[in-house]
This record gives sequence, structure tokens and C-alpha cells, in this order.
Amino acid sequence: MKIAVLSRHRRLLVLCACSTAVHLALLAIVATHGAGPSDAAPADTGLSVRLVPRGAPVPERPAAAAPVAPAAVPTPPAAPTPAPAPAPAPRPAQAAAPDAPAVPAPPPAPVTAPATDAAGTPLVQMPGRYHVRLPGPALLTYDVVRQGAGGAATPAGTAHLSWRTDGDRYLLDLDGPLGRLHSEGASGDAGIAPRRAREDTDNGPLVTEFDADGHRVLFRAAGTESPDNVGIQDRASLLMQLAGIGLAAPDQLTESVDIVVAGARDLRIARFRVLGQEDVATAAGTVNAWHLAELGAPGIARLDVWLAPERGWLPVQLRVDDGGARVTQTLRAIGPAPAAP
Repeated sequence: MKIAVLSRHRRLLVLCACSTAVHLALLAIVATHGAGPSDAAPADTGLSVRLVPRGAPVPERPAAAAPVAPAAVPTPPAAPTPAPAPAPAPRPAQAAAPDAPAVPAPPPAPVTAPATDAAGTPLVQMPGRYHVRLPGPALLTYDVVRQGAGGAATPAGTAHLSWRTDGDRYLLDLDGPLGRLHSEGASGDAGIAPRRAREDTDNGPLVTEFDADGHRVLFRAAGTESPDNVGIQDRASLLMQLAGIGLAAPDQLTESVDIVVAGARDLRIARFRVLGQEDVATAAGTVNAWHLAELGAPGIARLDVWLAPERGWLPVQLRVDDGGARVTQTLRAIGPAPAAP
């Protein structure tokens, strides 16, 4: 009985000794190899202990691989500043399809002549500052005398001025040194308002039309037009406009009188200096008249006018001075003319 108990005790002791030896061996292995920071097992790997039979060789744990330093990441080179994109080359014009219908060109716009005087000075809007009263109808006959530069005066026939009006509409015909002129129109706020003027020449008539509604002057001979001006006149009606200014209020004839005049091809400012009163010898007797002298540009024919208050301010004498050659027409007689145009 004692022998059986002793045998069991011996076996237990042997087992405890073996277990202790195994644990000591494991501790020795751990102590021998040592665990560094680089040998630490991953966090998700548990420590396992395997029991081996006594006397069997204990397998060594493979050495951990040496830590590998992370490779240096090269710094990328700075991106170069992009060069400005070249301007796109112009696209060549596309040729029209051969069967495309041709588009007709628009008609040319009417040519508008610049509103300037004979010297090239721009015309400004002339104020309707003159009071005008239309003279009564009359037929004036003149004696004409021509005088060359440094020469003697010689008779050169007669001239006529026919002024017909009913107080509203008018017709004016003039022949003489100024040419063969015709004017027709009516009266307006600024005095005589021409509607159509014509100059008869050897090459045909030169027509100028006054478009009051469109505020323009049409030069038919030149195919041009210009803006009109307040109180604008043609070459013939200018004479009766001057007479109407004196007839309405003589004190308007002070230093000068300015009137825009439309010729056959352009506009100009007719500026007359008031030279005062003079006695004019006529075939009908000596009459007192106001002398107005046009300030013409060099090379432009200059007109002098004598207006007689005692003859209804009608022009009793006209003179055209063109480069030293003078042509003068002086009143011979004043007769009646038809009252209505």
C-alpha cells in the first residue's frame, strides 16, 4: 500500500519538475534573445506556448528582419510657369458657295455738303434776329455800265428786277450782272422763305430746292445737300430780304448784316458792312440810299447794294466787283408789277 502511494507521488513530482523545466526553458529563450522595440509582435498577434516532449529540441524563433528605413520621397520639381498661349491665327475667309445668289450692294447714301462759307468757315445757325416786312410789288429797270481795271466806264445795256407778291407768296426774276436768276416761295417768321431757286446758264439751269419740312437745302446740280439755316436766302431773294429788313426797322442797319445764302452748289455767309447814307444819281433823279458793302473773300465777287428809303427800300443801285472789273446797274425807272404771283 505504501509502495503504491509512493509511486503516485513520484509521478506527480516528475510531472511538476518537467513543467517547471519547460517554463524555465522558455524564460531562458526569451531572456537569451531579448525582445526589442523592433521585435514587438503585431498588436493583433497573441503569444502562444507550445509544449514539446521532454528531450525534444526546442525550435528557435527566427530572428526578426532588420527594420527598413522608409525610402526618401523625392521632392517634385516646381511646375514651370506656363507660357502664354499664342493668339489664334485668323481664320481665312470662307469662300461663298458658288451657287449662292449675289447680294446687291445697298444704294449709296446721299452726299451731304458741309455747311461752310466760301472761305471754308463752318456755318453756324443764324438767329432769326431781323424783323422783315415784304416790299410791295414792283418792276425795276436799270442802266448797266461796265468798267475794266483802270479803264473807262462804258454802257452795257439794261437789267431788270421783277418782284411780284400778294403779301404771302412771291415770284422774283432778275437779269443783269448777277446773272439770270429766278426765285419763288413765301413769307415766314424770318422774312422771305424761298422754296425753289434757279440760275439759267448757257449749259442749262442750276436748281436749288429748299426743303422746309426736312430742314435741308438740295443742290440738284451738284447732287449734294446741306442743313438749312434760319432766314436762309438764295442769290436773288437776298436783295429783297435786305430791303425788307430796312422796311421793317431801319435801326437794324447798324454795323453789319449777316445772311446765309444758298448758291447753285453750296452755302455761304453774305456779310454786309453798313457804310452809311449816300446820294445816288439815277435817271429818275438823285435819291438818298443806304450803302451796304459785302465783305467778300479774296477771289470772290463782291456785291454792293444801295437801298433807298424813299423808294420803299428797294435796291436803286447794285455793283459787282470781280477782281478789279466793275459792273454797275443804276435805277432808270420803277414801274408797277402784277400783285399776285
